[in-house]
Amino acid sequence: MKKFLFVLSTVALLASCAGEKTIPSKVNVKAVSSMQNATTNNIIYSLPTTHLKVAVTVEKTIFKVGPFYRYSQKMLNVTDVVTEDKVEWKIKDVDISSYGLPDPSKQFAISYEGNNVAPLINLTGDGVLYGINSDVVIEQSSALKKYDYIPLPDVDDVNFNDVAMLGKQLEKTSTAAMAQEAANFIYKLRKRRFKILASDFEQLPPDGQAYEVMIQELNDLEQSFLELFVGKKVNVTETKIFDLEPSSLSAESDVLFRFSSVKGIVDKMDVSGAPVYIEIKAEEQPKIPDAPLPPSKDEVRNGLFYCKPGKVIVKLIDRNQLIKEQEVYLGQYGQLISLPSTILEEERVSIQLDEKTGALQSIKRSAKL
Repeated sequence: MKKFLFVLSTVALLASCAGEKTIPSKVNVKAVSSMQNATTNNIIYSLPTTHLKVAVTVEKTIFKVGPFYRYSQKMLNVTDVVTEDKVEWKIKDVDISSYGLPDPSKQFAISYEGNNVAPLINLTGDGVLYGINSDVVIEQSSALKKYDYIPLPDVDDVNFNDVAMLGKQLEKTSTAAMAQEAANFIYKLRKRRFKILASDFEQLPPDGQAYEVMIQELNDLEQSFLELFVGKKVNVTETKIFDLEPSSLSAESDVLFRFSSVKGIVDKMDVSGAPVYIEIKAEEQPKIPDAPLPPSKDEVRNGLFYCKPGKVIVKLIDRNQLIKEQEVYLGQYGQLISLPSTILEEERVSIQLDEKTGALQSIKRSAKL
């Protein structure tokens, strides 16, 4: 009886082991839009739609008239002076970059059985697939934006209060007399600097560093008094970000913003500025034809869906002048492709996708996972 029970338990154990081994590895990927219930026993991922981020850096130059500008030529023989308070703007730089956000029309569900790597997927915080069993760490860009408003200075914020007025200047009752004292002081500074450079003093600075510091202080002091005549030019910059979601169905050219040399960047509807256009033109690329499926009684299973992105040329045009041109890959301009399902059914596979476009970057097989 004991021998019979031993044989029976051995047969049951072998049967259970055989049952475990006979579970096939099976993976199928379907579009969520084609399923009635995609949230049960599935892993959901999205492919991205590619957004463009256009960072426009503009420079604001503030011109401030010096209090003695009328005496510049007479007392200092200087003609290049600021004669009126004004502001001028110009476009300094343009940077075009891209990032991906989930495309609602490209959501997929992975169902799986047996031993495979389908559960070991890498997703961004908003659900965009960028890898299967990948050890690559990406810098995930957030769709949440932070807005910090730092007001730029204006003409009224620029002054000459940092100039240390001389006692003789403060004693004068007329602007012309004060200007003459300031001009005389400038000539004294230049004479003193010349003597130091010519080593025409009995006592000179003890070392080279002290020598340089003294010369720099004299230069700064002269510049502050010189600005009383020639005026000030203050340059400040700011960067504005424009977020775009290009679509192959939209027009190739559109007004991104308007720009005024007096106001800077203004709204695209503000006609006080000249239009700055963004032009997006797709390059012709042959598409991979869809091959007809052979007749089969077996279930047709899809592998991982990825994107073959399309290449576009992005141009920024200020009226008729090209100020930026760049090639960019966009996922929504490309073609959707499915890998063979057998790739995900292997135990030693690693797949890497581009989180910005959904493009396939690599498929690797490792010795062990």
